Parts: sequence; C-alpha cells; structure tokens
Amino acid sequence: MIALNYEVKHIGKNKFSRPCYKLLPVKAYVVHYTANHGGTADNHFAYFNNLSGRYASAHIFVDRHKALEIIPLNEVAFHANERKVGPLIHSLKATAAYYPGGNANLNSIGIEMCMEKDGTIHPDTIKRTILVIQKLYKQFGVLPIYRHYDITGKKCPLPFVTDSKQWTKFLADVQKEEDEMQFSSPSLKAETELTLNSKARREIIVNAAVKAGAHESWRQKLKEGTITDADLLGLAAKYIVDTNK
Repeated sequence: MIALNYEVKHIGKNKFSRPCYKLLPVKAYVVHYTANHGGTADNHFAYFNNLSGRYASAHIFVDRHKALEIIPLNEVAFHANERKVGPLIHSLKATAAYYPGGNANLNSIGIEMCMEKDGTIHPDTIKRTILVIQKLYKQFGVLPIYRHYDITGKKCPLPFVTDSKQWTKFLADVQKEEDEMQFSSPSLKAETELTLNSKARREIIVNAAVKAGAHESWRQKLKEGTITDADLLGLAAKYIVDTNK
C-alpha cells in the first residue's frame, strides 16, 4: 500500500521559479517528468530554491518516497508555457496583467514525477502521483488531466508519450480509485458503464455534473470528443451520485 506522504515546503520568492503571481481558477492538472536521473523531490526543492538564468518550476514533485509541494497551489509555477502562440488545449489559453500571455501556467497545477537513476519512473512514484491528483480532486474538483505534451508538444513525460497505453492506464487508475471511493450504488455504476456510449447519455452526465458544480471546461471536452469513459464515470460518481443522496 502506497501512502500519499504529502509534505509542504515552499521555496523562497524567486523571479525565475516562484514569482508569487496569483494563479487564476484552476482548469487542469498537468503531469510532467523531471528528466533528471536520480533526482529526488528534495533535490528539486534545492535546485528551484536557488534557480537563476532560466524560468522553470512546478508545484509538486513526487518521488518513490513522498510528494513535496514547493510552490503554493494558489500561485503560478513555470511549467507549461513554451508555446508562444498559446497552448494546444484551447481552454487553457489565458493572460493576466501581471503575466501577459501566461496561458496554461496561469490556470493549471504542475506535477513532476521524479526519475530513478536508470531513467525509469518507479511504480511507487506513479502510484503516489495518482494519490496526489486524487487529493487535488478534493481541493479543486475533478478537472482534466493532461500531459505536458498535450499542451505544448514537448515530449514530457516521455514514457507516457512514447507509449500512450501507459498514459491511458494512468488515467484509468486515477479514476478507478476515485470510483471506488465515490460510488455509493453498485447498480448505478453498472448502469452508467452500460450507457456511456450513448451520445445523449454522455451529454446528460456532463450537463448534470456541471450544474452540480463541475467545471464548465467539461462541456468543451465533450464537444471536442476528448472526454473518456473514465472521465464520465468520475463525473457521475462525484457529482451525480452525491447530489441524489
């Protein structure tokens, strides 16, 4: 059993890594990998606490032992804004007077998975990252989860880009645990699973969830055809089941 083991230790104010810009309402969670062989969460705290000469950071670093929040979750981190013309995900395009063209950095939370010395991502790190996202679900709601790659085209996290099945499994695993915690009616769960392929049913689930408090971006995801069965199950579990109690 993997424990969340979540620690909060914020780096100091630094224009290159923690400018203390206000984060706009969160619209997504963005998953990265560090590409730094053997670097732990604590190693990355030390690095970003003293960063100079380049703009980079993320909110949370996860390794095989713990998750470490180095930037407050109401502040901007520099993790997903390489594209000058804006993000590939239209709903994440944003700007602010204090950060013109900040785009996805202004409305998403960045989560970095640390790498082992051999270049792999340890299974415990992946499982703990799932727990981190479930924690964020409780704080900010069930929002879209993207790879860095989905937003800017950068091949990050590389294992989830080169093997899309790993990414699909990751998303399913996030939802699997969430389903187990949220569904109070097995018969409703079975009924939902059987009817996900109905376009009308998918629209009913999304619209009901948004009305109950889910983020409006789910409607856009439905329109774009990028919403998954796992997404729908999660929305039904968190918003529809709960509101019918």
